[in-house]
Amino acid sequence: MSKIEFQRVTKRFEGGGEALKDVSVVFPEGTMTFLTGHSGAGKSTFLRLLLRTESPTRGQIFVNDVNIVKLPVRKIPAYRQNLGAVFQDHHLLAERSVYENVALPLKVAGMREQDVARRVRAALSRVGLLEKERLGTRALSTGEQQRVGIARAVVNRPKVLLADEPTGNLDPDLSRDIMTLFEQFNQVGTTVIVASHDRELIDAMGFRIVELASGGVIRDDDSTNLDK
Repeated sequence: MSKIEFQRVTKRFEGGGEALKDVSVVFPEGTMTFLTGHSGAGKSTFLRLLLRTESPTRGQIFVNDVNIVKLPVRKIPAYRQNLGAVFQDHHLLAERSVYENVALPLKVAGMREQDVARRVRAALSRVGLLEKERLGTRALSTGEQQRVGIARAVVNRPKVLLADEPTGNLDPDLSRDIMTLFEQFNQVGTTVIVASHDRELIDAMGFRIVELASGGVIRDDDSTNLDK
């Protein structure tokens, strides 16, 4: 289960600026949604609140009926194990191999090596990089590095996959390939939220679009993928 609900969420930073203002929105389980808007509209803050790297100034956020705003600090790591996150900057370890980068979250969680190997190779196969598992990440193209980041995000088989401008450094063809990967994960039941300013691409994808401007929701096209 991975229903997500923001209830009148406001996030104000020091100095008085509000990144989000009274935002209420629901993401049903198993749906895929694009979060869009101009630079500074609040997209990244929105995702950081879901990751619990930030907390709202006001309002409540429910994930699977659990109010993550009130989640004790000691329970946040366990909560995050059900989330996968992909960023524009892949945050890969340059001195480690493709395999080692994808295996890292499993090893941190204490998984047995044989299970790590099985999970990592399954994830790399899903993103089309199994044959490059022994390479260093510097040997990969930008698009391949992004695929490694996606494999690392999904190796834990998360219920929710979040992506913050995952195609920002890619050309249009590679961008479409990456978005298609997210669509494939959604097709097997993962709830996917992708923050992107690439309106041409996300309009072509045909999924729900939630648009932010100055911290508020100005468009919620919620009728596109609820039946997919």
